[in-house]
Amino acid sequence: MYEALLLLILPLASALLTDRIAFSLFLIVTFLYSVENNVEIRIRNVDEKTSYFNTFLLATVLSAISCISLPREIVYASVFSITAHEIRKRSLWNILTFTILSFVYFIYFYYVNSYPFDFVQVLFLSLAGGLSASIVECVETDADKRVTLLLAMATTFTIFKIYVPSASIESLAIAFTISFFISLLALKLRVADESGLMSATLVGTILILFTDIRFFTLILLFYIIGSISSRYKYSSKEVLGLAEYGRGYANVFGNSLAPLFFALQYSVTKNEFFLLAFVSSVATALGDTMASEIGKTAKNVYLITNFKRVKAGTSGGISLIGEVSAIIGALIISISGFLLKMINLYQVVIVTLSAFIAIHVDSVLGATLEEKGYLTNSAVNALATLSAGLFCYVFLLFM
Repeated sequence: MYEALLLLILPLASALLTDRIAFSLFLIVTFLYSVENNVEIRIRNVDEKTSYFNTFLLATVLSAISCISLPREIVYASVFSITAHEIRKRSLWNILTFTILSFVYFIYFYYVNSYPFDFVQVLFLSLAGGLSASIVECVETDADKRVTLLLAMATTFTIFKIYVPSASIESLAIAFTISFFISLLALKLRVADESGLMSATLVGTILILFTDIRFFTLILLFYIIGSISSRYKYSSKEVLGLAEYGRGYANVFGNSLAPLFFALQYSVTKNEFFLLAFVSSVATALGDTMASEIGKTAKNVYLITNFKRVKAGTSGGISLIGEVSAIIGALIISISGFLLKMINLYQVVIVTLSAFIAIHVDSVLGATLEEKGYLTNSAVNALATLSAGLFCYVFLLFM
């Protein structure tokens, strides 16, 4: 298809042009393509022509933004790399092809513009983009896949362009290898699917490179114990239709984005608040997971908003065994943070209280916004873990 060829040629040509001329080139191509094919914007259940038009249009918008603030190599590398979608196969192949195309384009861009660059940083940037694109490829959706890929890669490149660490190639290799093989083990044990594998690899690699092994250890502890708790009375939950067969990218990101944010902020600012917020957000994730997985087996479950009896597994449902599990989960992470010398004994109290309150924020959001379809379960998890940091801040002010 000539459209895929255009997605390769446009970024290559744009690297040699000024921002405004490159934007004009994208605009002209998008206009001519829409006229030739008589297509209009539609995001879901699109045909090939509409998908390419959407992609050209989004690329044009991103190119316009690059005239103001967005680094233009981010835009062009994203457009260039999504052509790997045309030769997509299995997950590992997708990671490889997206990463190689990203890496090739970044090197080309920096070379033709005589910009200095760090080989390791470019490799890390490309790998992060490759992983994010591969996660998108794993997801079955009726949304326009090319547009989603372009957004995912541009967002990932932008974030990592800002936060990319000064790491050696050895550090990058070690971080990626450790994260990948632990995530691969989770895949083999059927506690994660392929999108979960890549998501966890990405999160783990970032944590090891940006912070230190203690942060990775703590979040790894959450995934191990969370996976064990999901096996609690598994056959009973299977009969009830409440068993989880494998955690995917949504679950990983829902529970990891807030801790990741706090960890990155701590690595940059060295502000102790972000350290407490990180531990508390992970404690929230484990406490909520244990409360949910173990609470599914409870006989008496009550909706948190009105305390009426509901079925086990209902969003926002709480039970005695679930509450006890939530406290235990929060304490496991808090005490582990203390043993890893991340927080002191006094801060264990703050972290545990913040996590326990945040777990109930999760329940309230589940009973209201999730139940009404305004939020997904992963979005609820993300907001709850993020709120743990807010409660830490409040406790620090008044305790």
